[in-house]
Amino acid sequence: MNYYNVDQDDAITQPGGKVARYARGRDYHRVMKRRMRRLVLQLTVELGDEFAARWYVDDGPMLDRAAAARAGLGWFGKNGNILTPTLGSWVLLGQIITDLPLVPDQPLVKTCGQCSRCIPSCPTDAIVAPYVVDNRRCISFLTIEHDGVIPIELRSAMGNLVFGCDICQEICPVNRKALATEDANFGRRDLSSLDLIELLEMTEQEFRQRFAGTPIMRAGWLGMRRNACIALGNSGDRAAAPALRSALHDPAAMVRQHAAWALGMVGGEAAREALNAAMATEADLRARDEIQLALGKEGSERI
Repeated sequence: MNYYNVDQDDAITQPGGKVARYARGRDYHRVMKRRMRRLVLQLTVELGDEFAARWYVDDGPMLDRAAAARAGLGWFGKNGNILTPTLGSWVLLGQIITDLPLVPDQPLVKTCGQCSRCIPSCPTDAIVAPYVVDNRRCISFLTIEHDGVIPIELRSAMGNLVFGCDICQEICPVNRKALATEDANFGRRDLSSLDLIELLEMTEQEFRQRFAGTPIMRAGWLGMRRNACIALGNSGDRAAAPALRSALHDPAAMVRQHAAWALGMVGGEAAREALNAAMATEADLRARDEIQLALGKEGSERI
C-alpha cells in the first residue's frame, strides 16, 4: 500500500519534532488488515469458500520483504527496504497466505546497481554494509522500538527526529519518481512536525488522547518524551530550558537522564542552575552520571 504523502513543509527546516511519513495518519496495521479481509471475502464470494486464507501485517510467519521480493513486487535496496518500480520504497507490505492455486510471478532482475547513496546518508551510520542495517544504530529503531536509554554517542545525529526516519528513503533516486498517495489515511499535517515542549509536558492521558489510533502510540508516552528531550537538546534553543528543568524531576529516571543531556546541549546559566539543583536531590546513579557529564565534570564542554 502506497503511503507517500507530499508535504511541502518537509522542504523547510522544522523547529518541531519530525515524524516519519508512514506515521502521519492512522495505524496502517488496522487499515491494511481491513482491506485484505475484504479482498478475501470478495474472493470467497466469487470463487466459493473452498480455500483457506489468513492475512498478516508485520505479524505473519514469513518475512514480508523476502516474500515481496520473491513475488516480484520489488527488489532489495541497499538500505534493506523493498524498492518497487512505481512507488519506490514508500510502501507498506502485507501478506495473504492461502492454499488457493495461483500462478506465481517471477522475481524482478532489477537491482540498485552501483548506487549506494543511502549508505553515507545515514546520520548514525546504521547501514554498515550494502543490504546490512545495524538496528542498534537505526534512528527508526531507537525512536520507536528501543525502550531504554539511547546511547549518548548517537543522540546528536538524531537531530529533530522523534518518531522514525526517512532519510535513506528521501535520498534514494528510485523514490524521486514515486507517485503520491491519494489515501486519506495518510498525510495528516498536524503529525508531520510535533511541538517538542508540548510533547515533553504531556500527561499520559493527554498523550493517549492526542495519538490514539496512530502508529505513534507504539513508541509510548515515555519513549516519545525521551525523544522530545533529545530533539530539544539538538535544537540548542534556550527557551526549552524551563520545560527541560521540569523534566529533571520526572518520576521516570529515563526521562530525567535525557533531560539532563538536553540541558547540557542547550547550555546557559539557567541550564547550569537546573542541573546543579537536580544533582543535590537525584538518587538514580545513571541520571547522576548524565548530570555530571552535562555539567562538564567528565570533560564535557557543552556548558
